[in-house]
Amino acid sequence: MEIIEGYDHQSGGHCGAMALRNVAEYYGWNYSEAACFGIGGGPAFVLYEYPDESWVTFRASPTWLERAFFERLGIPNSYRRGDDFETAWDSVTGHIDEDDPVVLFLDPTSLDYLSEEPDHVPPHVAVLIGYEDETVQLSDGTMENRQTISRSTLADAWVDERFVSLQNEYLVVTRAARTEDETDATAAGLRQAATYMLNPLDVKRDARGPGEEGLPALRSFADYLGRWPDLPDADRPVRAARRAIDEHGEGAAFRSLYAEALGELGQQTDLTPDLADRMQLVSREWQTVSEHLAEILEQNEPQPELFAEAASMVSDIADREESIFADLGDELGYRGGRE
Repeated sequence: MEIIEGYDHQSGGHCGAMALRNVAEYYGWNYSEAACFGIGGGPAFVLYEYPDESWVTFRASPTWLERAFFERLGIPNSYRRGDDFETAWDSVTGHIDEDDPVVLFLDPTSLDYLSEEPDHVPPHVAVLIGYEDETVQLSDGTMENRQTISRSTLADAWVDERFVSLQNEYLVVTRAARTEDETDATAAGLRQAATYMLNPLDVKRDARGPGEEGLPALRSFADYLGRWPDLPDADRPVRAARRAIDEHGEGAAFRSLYAEALGELGQQTDLTPDLADRMQLVSREWQTVSEHLAEILEQNEPQPELFAEAASMVSDIADREESIFADLGDELGYRGGRE
């Protein structure tokens, strides 16, 4: 197998942030998972409608985090999507031949090493680090060990149309250099998170679809949740919501990871230290919501009052997050307008 030597696979809680962390370490930049998450502009909240279902699910991190990380740091890179499989295969294996790891955007339902019920909607991010004729080796930051899958499995996982459009999409560093000031990149990432959550239309990015985003989406989710007892099978959206909150075991809709980012990156940007503490408290509230949803699933039939309590918890979280992101935006100079 053609393999990239010197690539150190490490695992963590967010597939994209760990992919960035591992690639960054390979090139000698040494960012933590939390720093990658913060510079990339996490967290997020995006509602998605299930095809042929009358309920919604969500993701709690942005789909553009990996591209934004490289852009903010001024790291030359190539981002491609839409090629046919053979063209994309020739391109990414050529990068491996040149010892450059390739970030892949994949459909988790096609990756048999993940759980049967995927933890989040696509894209799932992994790093291609080796290949031979019929297999590839992936560094998936949500797994303790490197994963080997077949070429045909990769072909299936590289295309998806359920929630977002994926077509053989990848990102690769083309020159191992940072051309932007690190402190400026950090401030821009943190500021964009505040902008996105408060006023998602002010951000010149999108969540790859018509789904509602940011705090408006979080408040809409609370409304949806309160109406779920009327569904024919209320357990299904509850299970999906729990998976979205508990993604890869982090258990707090990535708010705990973002609290770490605020604590670490806030030192570079002179943020008020209590922002990280406040976000950590919000992460615990998300954990409480997950526990409450687990209690709902234990009932023999839907209990409307339990759904109403969960909806109220989510509404309270939206209020607390709005306060935190408003203060974060104020400290970093966000006054409204396109970011």
